[in-house]
Amino acid sequence: MAIVKSLSERWGKPTLNRWGKKIYLDQMTMRDVEERVKENDIVFLPIGSTEAHGPFAPLGEDTIIGVSIAERVCYETGCTVTLPIAYGSHPSHHYGLPGTIPVKATVLIEYVADVIRWLSNAGFKKIIVWNSHGQEYVLPIAKDIAIIEKQVHALIMVTSWWAWVQDLLRKAGTGEEIAPGVKIEVPFIHADEVETSVTWYVAPELVDVEMLKKEGDWGVKRLLPKEYVNTAGNVFTDRPFNWYDISALPELYYYSKGFVGWPKLADPKKGEVLVNKVIERVVQFVNKLRELYPPGSIPRTWIEFKDMLYLKPGEAVEPRG
Repeated sequence: MAIVKSLSERWGKPTLNRWGKKIYLDQMTMRDVEERVKENDIVFLPIGSTEAHGPFAPLGEDTIIGVSIAERVCYETGCTVTLPIAYGSHPSHHYGLPGTIPVKATVLIEYVADVIRWLSNAGFKKIIVWNSHGQEYVLPIAKDIAIIEKQVHALIMVTSWWAWVQDLLRKAGTGEEIAPGVKIEVPFIHADEVETSVTWYVAPELVDVEMLKKEGDWGVKRLLPKEYVNTAGNVFTDRPFNWYDISALPELYYYSKGFVGWPKLADPKKGEVLVNKVIERVVQFVNKLRELYPPGSIPRTWIEFKDMLYLKPGEAVEPRG
């Protein structure tokens, strides 16, 4: 009898950590999950997107970056990675380009909050909502919905991969090196030098390098001077507006190629420096988190509604007279 091989290594072949145990939740059995949460109840929930990133980069760029980093962190720490949520919320100016699939913010919030709820039910009590798309202003609401409306008892943390290397990203254009011989020329935007460099490092076979060199120069158009408006990742803390705080030039009309800035400056070496520094810092954080709160233990993060005044007194009385 012929042996049938898996059609896809990612979906049919286990991805293992340094101890030979499964990294991805979807590849685990119920017994695997029961054993995992006793050893390590930290889980990464990657939230990405499917959107245009130019003629040289994949539509799933954000998701691919986020999952790749989460997998490396969990390889080193024994944490778990869930299936990513691959459709994201988008600000108005991202709508319309072929390949961009926006999900209404309120829908994504409820979706993420429900996933959080049932991850907690499975025993994962430290839930890291791992964002890799420009929707960082949406996801903290999902955290609060999970706690208040879905009564989740867990430590829920929302973060984005670039938040762990803000110091490096702020060196863009200053002439300072982020590593020996490696510089970032322009501030982090969208499908630009930084993001394309990271994609080129984590998924080199998905970047059309010839097309990148040919098409990767578009520039940036601004409604307001750059000293007033932050760029992607909001790494310049001295600017009064974050990039999503004001209406912006619609990509469909101004960036019809699907990217912004100068991705022709991309280099996988730049991506390698950024990704490895993120992994190093997140691994340190995860190890500290495990020291502070071993499996099964968490700080108080939830509300018992029975203790709130609007629910008291607990018993009714008959009307007088």
